[in-house]
Amino acid sequence: MRKYEPNSPRARARLLALSMVVDGHVDAAELKVLDDAPVLHGLQLDVPLFRDVLDELCSDMLRTAVRDGAVEIGTPLLDSLLADITDPELQGRMLGAMWKIVHADEQLADAESILLARACRLWWPDYPKSDLPAALAA
Repeated sequence: MRKYEPNSPRARARLLALSMVVDGHVDAAELKVLDDAPVLHGLQLDVPLFRDVLDELCSDMLRTAVRDGAVEIGTPLLDSLLADITDPELQGRMLGAMWKIVHADEQLADAESILLARACRLWWPDYPKSDLPAALAA
């Protein structure tokens, strides 16, 4: 995977892109969330940058995360991508944006749930599991 500066626009865009592809496909509703712009603008991102980073992420995943013919995003890789966001205020905004993307199709796939739960655990390790939505507390 490419290295990006912590909290940089590319690091932020990569987590949004990962939120879109982590379940194995990009849903039209997820793209609509980004076309509506507040999600990107709220994180000081634009569509061309996001598309570039989405392409980079897909390329990197095909190059580094393919196991037995399928893309596999293990915990160490996921943790390293989430670790690129270190600012607590930005972490909160990122989680909100990631939630909007994964929930756009009104379904929460297992891989999406794992991504959100992992973000919660890494960014707020002392947060009580009982206060998380059931899908994220597992």
